[in-house]
Amino acid sequence: MKIRFNNIPLKITAARLFLSPALVLLFWLAIKGSGYGQSTAELISTLKPGLFIAALAIFALQQLSDMVDGYLARKHKQVTDLGKLADPLADTISNFGAYLCLMWVGLIPFWLLFVMYVREASVSTLRVIAASNGLVVAARPSGKLKSLSLAVGADVLLMTMLVAHYVPTSASATAITVLETVAMAVSWLVGAMMLISLADYYFAVTRARSVKSQS
Repeated sequence: MKIRFNNIPLKITAARLFLSPALVLLFWLAIKGSGYGQSTAELISTLKPGLFIAALAIFALQQLSDMVDGYLARKHKQVTDLGKLADPLADTISNFGAYLCLMWVGLIPFWLLFVMYVREASVSTLRVIAASNGLVVAARPSGKLKSLSLAVGADVLLMTMLVAHYVPTSASATAITVLETVAMAVSWLVGAMMLISLADYYFAVTRARSVKSQS
């Protein structure tokens, strides 16, 4: 069975998938390939702003395309089962790329990436279970909120990194403290939203299977 991205919304979704490697590469170049072992102060001071802004632009483009493909699909009545599955997958991969970068420089803890993996793997499994019963589980509101929290959290952290780079040396200690505090807040907020969304999908699939078995 061939998977065909044969309408504009699906093609935009596919493009969003392929932008993630470019984001990771530009971020890696912007930090000179450094990762764990470098202090936050060193990370910020050696940041290459041109490449970093390019990475930010790609991430913003991914987020904009997410809104555009959904709008076009609804407007032109091109909502498909493939789109319902591919759109959240593209969201996940684009956000995962950004958080992988943030973990690489020590701003995001490993446990958050683990929670993201567990959530996405579990939801994918639930969708497969639903599909085996003839059910297509579209993106849930909690899933959209999860994606929003991931996107906003990454935006805030990345922008805070860029601003911290331009803070005068006399205030650099304060800027680093703010950055690390924001990183901790984002980690806990996103982690909580991931778990809430997982629980919501689990109960949604359970209810849908129950209703179908009774019909």
